[in-house]
Amino acid sequence: MKITSIEAFAFRLPTRRDFSWASLQVPLGGFVFVEVRTDGGLVGIGEATPLPDWGGDNGKHGGETQATVIEIIKSTIEPALIGLDPTQIELAHMHMDRVLRGNSYARCAVDIALHDIWGKSVGQPVYKLLGGQVRDYAPIAHMIGIMPADEAVEEAGLAVADGIGAFQIKGGRDAERDIATVAGIRRAVGPDIFLRLDANQGYGTAKRAARILDRMLGQLDMVEQPVRDIDQLAQLRSMTAIDIIADESCWDEFDALDVIRKNASDAISIYLAKAGGIARARRVAAIAGAAGLSCDVNGSIESAIGTAANMHFAIASPPVTLACVNSVTAPAGRIARAVGGYYYTDDVVDDAFPYFRGGQRPPEGPGLGLTINRQKLLQFREDV
Repeated sequence: MKITSIEAFAFRLPTRRDFSWASLQVPLGGFVFVEVRTDGGLVGIGEATPLPDWGGDNGKHGGETQATVIEIIKSTIEPALIGLDPTQIELAHMHMDRVLRGNSYARCAVDIALHDIWGKSVGQPVYKLLGGQVRDYAPIAHMIGIMPADEAVEEAGLAVADGIGAFQIKGGRDAERDIATVAGIRRAVGPDIFLRLDANQGYGTAKRAARILDRMLGQLDMVEQPVRDIDQLAQLRSMTAIDIIADESCWDEFDALDVIRKNASDAISIYLAKAGGIARARRVAAIAGAAGLSCDVNGSIESAIGTAANMHFAIASPPVTLACVNSVTAPAGRIARAVGGYYYTDDVVDDAFPYFRGGQRPPEGPGLGLTINRQKLLQFREDV
């Protein structure tokens, strides 16, 4: 079996409400659909969820757009992979390494599609290719975007009623608003719900972040990337009793090694897109697990395609013990929740993902397990 072509085009899903965070300058919901075709007739699908305004510490990793992802796939990745066996995923990554640097979103979309083909070729879901499931469901954390405190409290209450047991609360623009929002949500949801504040580097320095976090002791379970880089994270960890999860400071396996060497965090937020796909994200998870750090599988609120990849990875990865910020996927008319994990009012699949008591798992079919609704995919397609 050989790769014969790779197609890529943009699409956009309708959102339930506006969602924003400290570094976000573009609206959520923009994706790149990727399809890898083979001479044997098998087709694999993948997805990129690129953001141009988001990256790693001090410009170490850069963002991408839908247009740049499409261009790099067609101009550089496709020629490098034509003729390769799509199930030789590590070899495919080696070929991509030879022809480009960075572009982790584009690499990730192709990597997901290759895993989809591999699973279809042996009649097994992706999570079984990764060693089999270690948990039935991945717990879901609902993202509460930057919004007025009273709206955030209302959203949290509705999500708890939907079975959500953990939250990622976006902050970093206004510390007083963050403190009031965390306090209000804690009062509303009680002591047993897991609260994690994600400041997206917005507090800058360890000294300033420590002063802010001191005012949230006893209310907050974890803080995500409140400062600008890994060195500030390491300083902050010695200054606060609140556990820290590294996000922008940890994209790939090399960053994971730095986080561990510098004792910079208590946990790592894994993105398939940051690492460049499932194969490279497994390296991050292995390093974190060896160091005893817990992980989540986060993202930029993917459609059903990216969410399926995230869920396969999450249920098969032992270190992924934290609740994951992912969509609870369902198409229009099949959404049975008020707000919990509910970001898009429709999706490009016909069926909802299995969901139970605040946790989700991927569909059971071969590969990603998805049946794409091609009519909806074309309906949501956009020019970029």
